[in-house]
Amino acid sequence: MYDAPYQAYRPPYLRFIALLGFMVLATVGGAIIHPVVALVPLLAFTVVWVVLKVPVRYPVLVVLYLVLAVDYVAERPQSGLWESPLFPLGELLFGQLSQITKIGALRFPLIDVLIMGLLGLAMYRRVVKSPIDPPTAPMPRPLIAVTALSLVAILFMEVRGIARGGDFKNSLWQWHQAAMLPFIVAMFHYALRGPQDWPIVVKVIVAAGITKALVGSYFALVIIPALGVFVEYTTSHSDSMTFIFCMLVVLVRFIEQPKSAHLIRGLAVIVIILMGMVFNDRRLAYVSLVGCLLAAFLINPWTPLKRLVVRFTPFMAPVIALYIAVGWNRPTGIFGPVDTIKSLIEGQGGEEAMDYRDIENLDMIATWAQFPILGTGYGHEFLEPIPLPDIAFVFPTYRFHPHNSLLGLLAFGGMLGYTGVWLYLVITVFFAVRAYHRSPVSEYRAASLIIVGVMAAYVNQVFGDMGIISYICTFLVAVCVAMAGKLATQTGAWPVPNSTLLGLSPSAPVPPPGAISYPNEDATKTAARRS
Repeated sequence: MYDAPYQAYRPPYLRFIALLGFMVLATVGGAIIHPVVALVPLLAFTVVWVVLKVPVRYPVLVVLYLVLAVDYVAERPQSGLWESPLFPLGELLFGQLSQITKIGALRFPLIDVLIMGLLGLAMYRRVVKSPIDPPTAPMPRPLIAVTALSLVAILFMEVRGIARGGDFKNSLWQWHQAAMLPFIVAMFHYALRGPQDWPIVVKVIVAAGITKALVGSYFALVIIPALGVFVEYTTSHSDSMTFIFCMLVVLVRFIEQPKSAHLIRGLAVIVIILMGMVFNDRRLAYVSLVGCLLAAFLINPWTPLKRLVVRFTPFMAPVIALYIAVGWNRPTGIFGPVDTIKSLIEGQGGEEAMDYRDIENLDMIATWAQFPILGTGYGHEFLEPIPLPDIAFVFPTYRFHPHNSLLGLLAFGGMLGYTGVWLYLVITVFFAVRAYHRSPVSEYRAASLIIVGVMAAYVNQVFGDMGIISYICTFLVAVCVAMAGKLATQTGAWPVPNSTLLGLSPSAPVPPPGAISYPNEDATKTAARRS
């Protein structure tokens, strides 16, 4: 009588062996098509496991790390001279799937699939009230509205441009990453529970920054000498944003809570990240870092450290001016930083020739002057009343993608499109500053200052290095937008929504800041600090 049950039983190890055999065969078959396709079976198994068992914040954090750490192939990492071990992952993540799978219809990168897939999974779990993901803190309605408005403005610019005879194919890559930002913000909103997830977000981004800095340093110290060539950058332009974020984490955390532990750990991070910044050699990184620290300084209350800096600055100003004056005509050695300052003022063309970027900026202003309110719309090239050096041999569509994305947004969208696309930046800073002044937790205050710094760095990156079409910049901005909203509602800086909006369900009412007890904070120090 035990024969039937015995025959139906299959030992677990047999199922495991069958699954393993299938994975091996599928991997070998994929490798025949393309080496990267060999990862598809493992990826499919991982996807099924994530969907059934894993809280969505964990795969979202993994995607965040990969976006910031692997080679960003769109910007020719390592100046196109060397492929790091992370290059295949970068090619898989950011390259068009049509080139990898040979399926012409898949004209989009894998990162888009991951974003929409994780967002869809998170929303599905919210609808069915799945216990896998805990409740998440809500975001302020104005921030949700202006983030959605950026997508509406982009679509308006696209429709206007195509209606005026624009090039549809080229227009798609003018706004692709910017249009994905609202979806990435929504993904982070549904994935992150609230400010309590900020520390792990910081660790993920710092780990990615260290990864990029080590890759760039190896390339500069080992590969470049072996090749015997000159390179303008080591990793990619957009990595400046990641490096700045890491530097802000260390500096702002110490400013908010001066502790020896923060100093010791921070110095190790600074050494590695600064090495990556130096080898990457982007002037914009240093300008952005100074701007971020200045923003933090202005927002910060009158702490003893701030009073010391203010009192000490008048005495240092003449010394700094003398240092710049002496090193202006001999910017080498100890006067090396003066060379960066000089190039920012004179441009790289020198005194007798206009810098390429200056010419391009003038051309963008001339393009904007045609339609100052509505812009030309996407799908149109910018005008060249002042001819630029022809770089079509390395960048055929350069007139669709100006280096100065800020002026480009004005030219393509006019004042209307420009305001619609970028209003969320202003609102994000507004909520971050409100949260800063209402939070008694040093970690949350540091987060607010870092968010303001990232917004400032993003504006600089868009102004100088096509940051608006970079996934690295977009992901960093998106996670900061989502966290600024959660900080605002959880610190009492903005009322918690009392009804659902766009699928966002409110969390429990937030008590006033004075009623919250934080075991890691000294209330006496906090009160004295703000007096």
